[in-house]
Amino acid sequence: MTKAQQATISAAIAAAEDGTTGRIAVREIPDRSVDAFERAKREFGRIGLHRHEPANGALILVAPKARRFAIVGDRALHERVGDAFWDDLVKESQPFFARGETEAGILYAVARLGEVLHAHFAEPGTGLA
Repeated sequence: MTKAQQATISAAIAAAEDGTTGRIAVREIPDRSVDAFERAKREFGRIGLHRHEPANGALILVAPKARRFAIVGDRALHERVGDAFWDDLVKESQPFFARGETEAGILYAVARLGEVLHAHFAEPGTGLA
């Protein structure tokens, strides 16, 4: 990704997290062949999102050369949104990545994650919940 794309994604993450206790991370990997979900789970632990309390972090992992991606969320986030949310998010994001529109796919997923963070994990006193 270009620096401009990285800046756009960083701004979207900041907006999605603002006023919430949640955290969102994005990792891009250069692999041409990868099990994106398994790699995302490893990256989630490697970067320490599992240590973020209240366990409501999410990681978006993209492998543009393989046109693959995965999204994983921590336990409290998953408990609030359930399997249907993750299934829908993957289905809705997939066309972007399939077309090679990595930035658009990431921005879409970040926005949807921001919606659930604001709905379920607003910081006390923000009036967002």
